[in-house]
Parts: sequence; structure tokens; C-alpha cells
Amino acid sequence: MKKKVLAALLSASMIMAMLTGCGGEEAAVENSEAVESVVEESTEAVESVVEEVAPAGPTLAEAEALPETPFAHITFDSANAEAEGYTAVTQVEKAADSANDGATFDIAPVDAAFGYAAGPVGEALFIDGSFGIDLNLEPTNTDTYTVSFWMNADRLATYGASLQMGYNMGKAADVGNNVTWFNVTQSEWGENSAKIFPVVWSRNEASDAADGTDCWPWMYAFDNAIHGKREWVMVTIVATGEAQTGATGATTVGAEYYVNGAKVYDSQDNYESAAYFEYTWDATLAPNIMKPGDAEFESLFGINYWDTIYKGFVDDLYIYDTALTAGQVASLYALGDPTVESVAPEGVATTEEPAEPVANDNSGVVTTGTVVGSLDCTTGFWTTWSDTVQVPEGESVSVNFKNYTDGLAAWDNFLVILQNVPDAHAAADNADYKEYAVMRADNWGWGAGYDGIATATCDWNWDTFTADMNGADVALTITNNGTTADVVAVVTTAAGTVYNQSYTGIAIDGDLYYCLSCEKAFLDIQ
Repeated sequence: MKKKVLAALLSASMIMAMLTGCGGEEAAVENSEAVESVVEESTEAVESVVEEVAPAGPTLAEAEALPETPFAHITFDSANAEAEGYTAVTQVEKAADSANDGATFDIAPVDAAFGYAAGPVGEALFIDGSFGIDLNLEPTNTDTYTVSFWMNADRLATYGASLQMGYNMGKAADVGNNVTWFNVTQSEWGENSAKIFPVVWSRNEASDAADGTDCWPWMYAFDNAIHGKREWVMVTIVATGEAQTGATGATTVGAEYYVNGAKVYDSQDNYESAAYFEYTWDATLAPNIMKPGDAEFESLFGINYWDTIYKGFVDDLYIYDTALTAGQVASLYALGDPTVESVAPEGVATTEEPAEPVANDNSGVVTTGTVVGSLDCTTGFWTTWSDTVQVPEGESVSVNFKNYTDGLAAWDNFLVILQNVPDAHAAADNADYKEYAVMRADNWGWGAGYDGIATATCDWNWDTFTADMNGADVALTITNNGTTADVVAVVTTAAGTVYNQSYTGIAIDGDLYYCLSCEKAFLDIQ
């Protein structure tokens, strides 16, 4: 087994300096020039480690000395557990008077036996799938910071949490609730809806939107791969702090993203020149995540207010109140051994894997109109659109279609896009293109003209929603009021139950057209 490389290469004084902020010996590096000399002398050895363990693709930068004292450091070593202050929490049924009005569950403390095993850096904490961890951390109070941690998942869930931090994470962005967080999660946003991990999905939704920073940005390695599933991966998020204002007027924060110590994405490069992909602003971080909020700062690992709890290991979490350089991130990575074999400790119970859901079989469906999406319900998100239809000012336009879904998730259904041009949605690169709003069947949406979910109403039975939507008849009406638009859907299930959904007061400032899209579904437009 490879030893902790940087610990062997750098002087003992430098290692003690990095431990100062987490209860280690109170020592500091007194001679920074000497430390830099040690780093330079160790470059060849560090590069040999890079060749052995670094992933294909992006490479590690030359190692640089780390700041003497991190803002926070959790080792997840058993000997330090009490001093580090993390506690076990689990999902519980949401109380009738719960403040978490945007959540599925509440989160509450729970008695849990922590188990430890060999990790990349000393010991690692094992999470058995029945609880998550409240890290009990404080915010850095800046939009310039670094968060880095090791993880090794036995179970990942789409949109489920590994690390999540922020304010009001379980709340809807109603008046007085400024919802800000990031979530390191799995998504199905890869090519042909491939699962990818880790994705950093973040949110800043101010209750009044007065500061122009409402956004739901995200970033990942753009490699259609899962890192950290039954293998160790180090995830590092560096908020560099530049303000990036996009075409919709939303302002995000510049960020760099690292996987296993190597930079895989730089939002500022993409913002300035579309260096990574065609969009130039919304693959980054939301602002205000680490700044003081109107509620208690939350820092959770392995759990959120909605999704399946994480199962696996976590190790060596660092937070800095500065933006680490690529060389410093490489130094953090070199502290660990990603080849270590971590085995769940004996005597620690593990939860059973949930049964894999079974997709709806729509192979016998006979379509009678214009089909949008794949008949086997494998349609990827944002991959296909219907023709666009104009909605003249002062008029309403209606369309009827059948909605077929795989039934595996609430968002696997129809979407309605309101825009200002008659071209297919692929014309989004057109400088004149405006996307007023996007509305999903499950009562979520986004867009410059969409004033949050407070404008959306529905009477869905959420216990049966995914089943109800398969084969449902949808009568959709879009109304152009001049400066606002309304979208109303009357949905009749195959069993004859009728539901109503509406979005009202969507801001528009010109021509109005709509088109339809879907995800893991198909539409039969009559």
C-alpha cells in the first residue's frame, strides 16, 4: 500500500501547521522559504505518484505549500470523533407545522454507532445507509472559499446528497426564506441520460429576487462517468469569487472544480470563452452559500430533506476561507492514498438496498398524433422538442396530448417552454432568443420570467402522481396577457381522475411562442 506521499515528502513542521486548526499540535511553519524548498525538492516524487494514481485526462498541477491553518478540518478518525463534533441525523416524517415547507422529510438527531475503517488519510467514517452526518460547521462568510473531501460510496442516489451545505435547505423560497446551498450529487445528465457523479448542483433563490442572483447552477467533469462508486475519490470545490452575470440577468460566482486533485472545470474560462461547452454562465456556483443567512447554517453529509440516504465512507474534509490554487489542491490530494481498500467494520449494521423500481411498459401503445420523445421512454433531458406555436397577444392557444412516462421519477413527464422566437428550441444560441420560463408537470420550473414555485398551483395526489401521469390526457392552454403569460393544464388520468395545474403571471416582454419537451417520457400530440 502506498503511504501518504506528501506527509513523507514535506517537512514535519508543515504537516503540524496543517493540523493546527483541528486540534493537532500547536505548531506553525516559521520559514516559508524553507517549506517552498522542500516542496520543490519533492516535485519529482509527487509526479511519480500522479502517474500511478491520477485519472486519465486532466493532470495534477505542481504541488504547492498549503495555507498553514484551514478554516475547518474533520479527519473522521475515531480518536478525534468527539472533538470534531459531528453527529448522526436521519430523515423523519415531516411534522404538520414543519418549517421545511419545501421538503419531503424533516431531519432529526438519531442514536447511531459510528464505525471506522482504513481510509485514504488515517481512518474513514462508515455510514450504513440509515443515517447521515450533521457536520456542525460554521460558514466562512465569504464567496471565496475551498471545500475538499474524500468519499467512497457503496450507494448513490440521483439527486441524493453526499455533501450539502447552506441556509434554509429544506424550505421553499417564500418571503423571508433566502434559500442557498450546494449539493454534491449524482445526476442523469450524461450523454444519453447516463448517470454521472459527482455533480455540484447549487441554488440561490432570494425571497424577493431583488439582488438579481436567483440561480440554480451546476458543474461537473463533463466526462459521462461515475467517480467514487466503490472507489475513493477526492472532490474539491473552489469558489474563486468572480461575479458572472448571464443572459437572464442572474449572477453566479466563479468556481473551479477538481476530481482527484486535477482541475476538470473552470467556470471563469467557460464564462469568458465557452471553453468547455456552449453555455457560458450557468455551469458554476450560486452566490451566498457561505455568507451569513437568515437562518442557521447547515452542513450535512450523506443526507438531505428529500432523497435516499447515502451509504459508504467519508474521509478528511477540509474547508478554507480562501481559493486554493491548482498546486495546493494537488498537495491535498497527495496527502491521501486512493488505493486503500476500505471494508465496512464488523458489527455495524448496514441497511438493505432498496428494490430497483420497475419502469412502465409502454411498448404496446399505439400513437395517433405527432410524437415527441422516444417510445421506450429513454428520452434524455433537454434533447427533443415539439414544433413551436405562436400565442398572439390577448389570445389563448390550446393543445391536447397524451403523456406517457417510465414512472420512475416525478420529473419524468412533459415540460412546457415559453420563448420569444418561432424557431425550434435548438435556436437558444440565437442572440435574440429569450427563454421566458420552463414549467414541469411536477410543479417545478425555472426561467427569467418565472417567479418561483409560488406562482404554481396544482391539486396532484403526490402519493399516486407517477402512476397517474402514465397515459394521462393533458389539455394545455397558454394565454398571452401582453406582459404576462399563464399556463393551465387539465389532466385526466387513465382511470378518469381529473387534476388541475396552473402557472400564472409569468413575465414576458415581447412575442410569445411555446413548445413541448419531455424527459424519460413521450408525448402523443393530437
